[in-house]
Amino acid sequence: MQGDRAMGEGLLMVMKAAGTVLVLAAGTGAGWVVAQGYARRPVELRALRQALATLRAEILYRSSSLTEAWAEVARRSPAPVTALFQEASERLGTDRAGTAMVAWEAGLKRLAEESSLFPEDLEILRHLGQALGASGREEQERVLALADQELASAEEIARAEREKNARLWQYLGFALGAAVVLLLV
Repeated sequence: MQGDRAMGEGLLMVMKAAGTVLVLAAGTGAGWVVAQGYARRPVELRALRQALATLRAEILYRSSSLTEAWAEVARRSPAPVTALFQEASERLGTDRAGTAMVAWEAGLKRLAEESSLFPEDLEILRHLGQALGASGREEQERVLALADQELASAEEIARAEREKNARLWQYLGFALGAAVVLLLV
């Protein structure tokens, strides 16, 4: 009987230890997930700037149609940036969209789902989409240059936020996990 009791207490201690480890791991993991978002955002903004440079070349120098230009940019861009151009190209290429702006909005929606970009980053792209396909080459060039400047500024801010917040969220996740463990003990 006493052996059963000791075994039960030992099992309870093992379960408490396992629970503690799981709670700490969950808190730490959550902190790392948030930190990774801060780390990915500047990389994605840089990829967007490169994609817009490719788009500019396709529109201004190769005189590609918007559907062809978006398809080429999608082919050359990394994920998740490729999602924007691929979705927009597919929508505009099949009569599902109707206008370039509607196709662009569909691409932005897909990009928002797959990326770590902030709403203000997507707003820069939304303004760009209003001019694509609806204005002359000179106006499109001006809007692409302006979007590049705004994305460069957002990228600089994102780098500063990454430096400040990524490590903070890593530590905060662990600290929150530890606090939950202390509350449960």
